[in-house]
Amino acid sequence: MPEQPSTSTGTTAPERTLHGLLLLTEAVVELCLAPLGQDVPVLGLDVFDRPEPGAGRGDLLVAVRVDPRSEQALALVRAAGRDGAAGVVFRDEGAGPPNGALRAAAAEAGAALLFRHSWVDWAQLIAALRAALEVAGEPEATTVPLGDLDALAEALAPLVGGAVTIESPHSRVLAYSSNNKDVDDIRRDTILTHRVPPDRVEAMRKNGFFHRLRTTPGALHRRPHGDVPERAAIAVRAGEEILGSIWVAPTDRPLPPTVSDALQAAARVAAAHLLHDRVRRAGQREQVLEAARALLDGRGSADAPARTGLPPAQPCAVLAIAASSAAAATAPADGRLARTAAGHCTGQGHHALATASPDGARVLLGGLDRDPRRAAAQLTRLADSLARELSQDPAHPVRIGIGEVRDRLDLAAESRRTADLALRALLFARSAQAAARAFASVADLPDTVALLHALDTLRDAAPPDSSVQRLEAHATRTGEHVLLDTLRAYLEHSRDGAKAARALNVPAGTFRYRLEKVKKVCGIDLDDPDARLLAHLYLRLTDPRR
Repeated sequence: MPEQPSTSTGTTAPERTLHGLLLLTEAVVELCLAPLGQDVPVLGLDVFDRPEPGAGRGDLLVAVRVDPRSEQALALVRAAGRDGAAGVVFRDEGAGPPNGALRAAAAEAGAALLFRHSWVDWAQLIAALRAALEVAGEPEATTVPLGDLDALAEALAPLVGGAVTIESPHSRVLAYSSNNKDVDDIRRDTILTHRVPPDRVEAMRKNGFFHRLRTTPGALHRRPHGDVPERAAIAVRAGEEILGSIWVAPTDRPLPPTVSDALQAAARVAAAHLLHDRVRRAGQREQVLEAARALLDGRGSADAPARTGLPPAQPCAVLAIAASSAAAATAPADGRLARTAAGHCTGQGHHALATASPDGARVLLGGLDRDPRRAAAQLTRLADSLARELSQDPAHPVRIGIGEVRDRLDLAAESRRTADLALRALLFARSAQAAARAFASVADLPDTVALLHALDTLRDAAPPDSSVQRLEAHATRTGEHVLLDTLRAYLEHSRDGAKAARALNVPAGTFRYRLEKVKKVCGIDLDDPDARLLAHLYLRLTDPRR
């Protein structure tokens, strides 16, 4: 069994040791073996991306792209032991016990062996470990258990001389101190809604207070002005990264003159707590998203529906989202589309989880109406509003494929298949009616869906040495891809040369010349309906705009 870090009592701060780092990051990394114990110092982080092993003394190596079951992994662990490294972190090995050979090599070398959890990517893990190294070893001024932000706010209040609110970098309330004394309306609204009122956020953004808070190493003390009450605040940092902020409001008297110094000490105390809380929340969120991805891929375990938090025994469906073909090359691919889609769907009152996909995002919706017609209407309304929300930037319009409703959450993969097919059809269809659509189901585009099936079959069994294949070979050899475009336009516009020329934005005479060259190069008989049909299907199959 993997070794587990011991539980913090809250009486000491995490140290710059293997144990201290695990206290802060156990939600994203798991200790498998610590031959020299967990009190070995960790002095730095080394992202291993070199062809040969090597590490600094006391470093923790992050073995990106190294298969933990490979000979390279064994060599890396042995080299880490020779160099005095604290340990090596590999990617999760998946199901089954850890590699016995790797464990034996680590035990012999005296290097700790750790594994990244499957739901965390390398960037997230490296960021968490670097932040942990920054905050570990800070002096602890309270006996608050690590990560208990509510208790931390209560403990800090008497130290700073006011009512404390701990906030995320996005002005959401993470914790606050309780008191029986009068507080102003802004603090009361902030606590009740768990976020700073939007008008105050906008005001502080415009007057530069947020910028000063992020860039000032110490605390800011804002005196009362008009209807804006007194506040003191400080950003909580791990190196250059902002983990959150601490705000102090006066109660029955003005804030003491020592509040700024007290806040600087409080920020040092709070750093480990905020990092632990953030990593824990991220780990929980990633586990939920991993369960959703498993369901969408049809590989969900028996407990996957329950782990998503969506109603497992109620109807579900999937929305597949992608940028339209014109914007696909510049559409953001960092998960922002999935996060925005999830926020919109939950804001509309739906049970929803969104995961990033290669082309955009997929949204898994649970708890739909049990009546199929009403459930379908729910999906149509949601797809309409979501498409308008996501297409506000004309440079990045989206298309949404609506999956068929299924009775239970464990059947989500079936809905995902139809959602992906509907999205494919939307992006592939050429008619003006289809081009005007922002969303559709497979039932909305039956002919295009049928054509896609035919093209997929043709892809696997394309006839050898047809005339259009000869034309394609010529274009590849000479670079005359305009000949393929010419034939494609001619067939798509029902052999109307004038319309095809306009579609390609070339003079009619130029188009006729190119069409004659097409016939000369590949010998196609454009009066033969079978030749035209085969050429049209093949050109649709190989169209780069698909």
